[in-house]
Amino acid sequence: MRNTAAKSKSSGQQSHASTPPLPERPANATPTRTLKPATVMRAARVADQVYRHLRRAIISGEIESGTRLREVEIAQALSVSRTPVREAISRLIGDLLVREHETTGVEVVDMAGDVMDIHHIREALELCAARLAAKRITDEQIQELEALVEKGEKASFADRVRVNQKFHLMIVQASGSPRLIDMLTSFNEYFLHPKWVTRTEKKSVDQALSDHRQIVAALRARSPDRTERILRRHLKLGLMQLTDNAG
Repeated sequence: MRNTAAKSKSSGQQSHASTPPLPERPANATPTRTLKPATVMRAARVADQVYRHLRRAIISGEIESGTRLREVEIAQALSVSRTPVREAISRLIGDLLVREHETTGVEVVDMAGDVMDIHHIREALELCAARLAAKRITDEQIQELEALVEKGEKASFADRVRVNQKFHLMIVQASGSPRLIDMLTSFNEYFLHPKWVTRTEKKSVDQALSDHRQIVAALRARSPDRTERILRRHLKLGLMQLTDNAG
């Protein structure tokens, strides 16, 4: 654990030398003390659970950009010691979700400027996964995708966002590539942020659902080219709406 702390300290020294000053924290930035309490299961590694909890809170917008992360407050909210919190924050720095600053400590970054890069990376990886899935997908996985399409057609807006994420991750899982699964699971989490949720209008929702049905049909036909073509169009539509939302 001393090595982790030393690593974090060293990382901080490097960051001071190369990282430009952050803008002042917004007056309405949510303080860390509003982080929702959570039960940490002792059977799993505590630092990993703290990391996942903080990561979800930041990506979902529960902890706003500009918020200073205070070890003591986080430790109290999660009923853990400061050591796993310190390790979790170090990992969040590596994820580029928080930044160290010489005068304000550790603050949550504004991810708005990264959304386009994240989307383009996700698109490239997901198209690769879809081509593999068209060759490797099982009949059971196709049935699961069909069930998700039906569920999405009947779901409320909030539920549909989750169903959509499960749909895309199911395609990734069908690729059978552990590395792609790991990377895309991480990237897809970003698109649960309220500011980045797309397809809220009925016309857009209907088009998205139609795309999902066509993607399933292409996968059932075991056609990599057809699957990639439909998914590329589907993701481009999402990017256009994402751009509109950001504006």
